[in-house]
Amino acid sequence: MISSINSWQKPCQQVVFLLLSAFSSTLWAQTVVVLADTPYSDNEKKMLQGPNGSLYRLINAVNPSAVMHLGDFKSGGKSCTNDLLNEHKKLLAQIYPGKMIYTPGDNDWTDCDRSSLSSSFDELERLEFLIKLMYQTPPLLSKDLASIRSQQAQVENKLWINERLAISTLHIVGTSNGRVNIDKSNTDDAIKAADNRDKLNIAWLKNIEENVQHFDALIIGFQADIYQQRVLQSSACGDLSLKTCDAFATYRQAFQDLAKRINKPVLVSHGDTGDFCFEQLDKNLWHLNAAGDFRYLDATKVTFNKDSAEKPFIINGLIYPNLPHIGCNN
Repeated sequence: MISSINSWQKPCQQVVFLLLSAFSSTLWAQTVVVLADTPYSDNEKKMLQGPNGSLYRLINAVNPSAVMHLGDFKSGGKSCTNDLLNEHKKLLAQIYPGKMIYTPGDNDWTDCDRSSLSSSFDELERLEFLIKLMYQTPPLLSKDLASIRSQQAQVENKLWINERLAISTLHIVGTSNGRVNIDKSNTDDAIKAADNRDKLNIAWLKNIEENVQHFDALIIGFQADIYQQRVLQSSACGDLSLKTCDAFATYRQAFQDLAKRINKPVLVSHGDTGDFCFEQLDKNLWHLNAAGDFRYLDATKVTFNKDSAEKPFIINGLIYPNLPHIGCNN
């Protein structure tokens, strides 16, 4: 009798073990949804508006740990009025309430001085308004992300560590990081502000590195495409640039060095340009140009699998799951 019981227990134990193993592996697979360069149009607003918007429903079906918005949450062709910025914040806030991490894009402030707009603004004044609106005015987008940290001197830089995955933002925008097309602000003030953002961003990366014992992988999100070919082929920015210049060499090197020093997977993610692509740049360093910017009306699902050293990040579109392209040629 004892023998028959033991023979029955063995296969049951194997089934339980397999189920526990599968459950354990899913614990290590954590998902983040990335939005960028949206909404620009009324159609995109409908896609993101709950409860019936197509992207709204797909995002919530994924049930991610958090949603990141990498800036440009409005079209550059629309004036940056208080009403419009408030309207678009309200839209973002309802997509995934309390668990949204947003970082500014150039459409959101540096491009607000365009002469082609019906109402144009001093870009530095718009940045001041944007910071107050997005990070200091309820509802706070990230209020339900436990223990999320902000850089004191640059509150838009965030760090959230959840189940051994670190998610951070850096304030890096197009228009050569705020160094070109300065039409209404004092030029010296704008350049000094850009230099200060660079210093604070690099300091924030050092702060992240100091917390390396608390995470197994890192996602860094920002708006500017620092790997775009025309940027890579441009000259370094001077004190005053009237055309595109490479304001991002420091960051490309900093990300490469950080990935080597911490010896853990680092995913650098941005919007800004139309390509939707994913590639490995170096050991421990991956690059994602997220969906958005009219070309791909979609959200990007980023899954971190702790158990895979070769492919720690799995990237898919929610509407177009066969994207992104592997390799970026933007």
